[in-house]
Amino acid sequence: MIGPLALLGVSSVVLVAAALAFYWRTRSLRPNSRPYGYAVVVATIAMGITYLCMAVADMSGIGTDFIRFIGYTVMWAALLPVVCAVAGADRRLTLLLVAVVVGRLWVTLGSWFLDGALAMIATLGTFGALGGGLYLLFGPISRATRSLPAERALLFTKLKYLLVLGWGGLVVTGLLSGSLSLADDFVGQLIVIYVEAILLLGFGGMVLRSSAALEQTASSTGLLSFDTELGDADTPESTEHVDHAD
Repeated sequence: MIGPLALLGVSSVVLVAAALAFYWRTRSLRPNSRPYGYAVVVATIAMGITYLCMAVADMSGIGTDFIRFIGYTVMWAALLPVVCAVAGADRRLTLLLVAVVVGRLWVTLGSWFLDGALAMIATLGTFGALGGGLYLLFGPISRATRSLPAERALLFTKLKYLLVLGWGGLVVTGLLSGSLSLADDFVGQLIVIYVEAILLLGFGGMVLRSSAALEQTASSTGLLSFDTELGDADTPESTEHVDHAD
């Protein structure tokens, strides 16, 4: 049976290889579309490096939870702006979604070191953050896609449901193996890696195969919407983007 160290090592190699493949594919995109591909590369290689660091830490007898959550922070901070840019959401919504998702991560980690009522409050807080994230995705961010071209709206819909699947899987696994201790470390690790692989490989595949949607996105807004709001406020594209965000 494969051991925990081998599992981490194999996962690291697979994700780093996937990141290199994503980079190669990103270089074939038009220059204005490449930032979205590079964001996928950053998210994927961040988790690949995270697993390598976790393997080294495990061999040294150091805890790995903190390392994993740093990797998660980088991963979500790279992926979520891509989703929001494709949707045409403004910078405020983008940063709010990132804050909710990343905040939930660290509340989850903190709940593992608490007992009694504090642990219960922290656990409930993770569900509250999950609900807030789902509201943002299916509420104001989804409404921003109403007037978008079909290719771009379809890509957002696919990414949205993939995020929900991945996010929900990680939340449930974290509760089972951390707060509730219903799964041992190896089983929890295996399930988490499986969910992450589906999330990262699926996300990268969808984004990098949707060159038309990326070009439409790049023509109206930059990653995190900084270009539209700060540099092109008087252009017709910018006006249309603001209407979508409302």
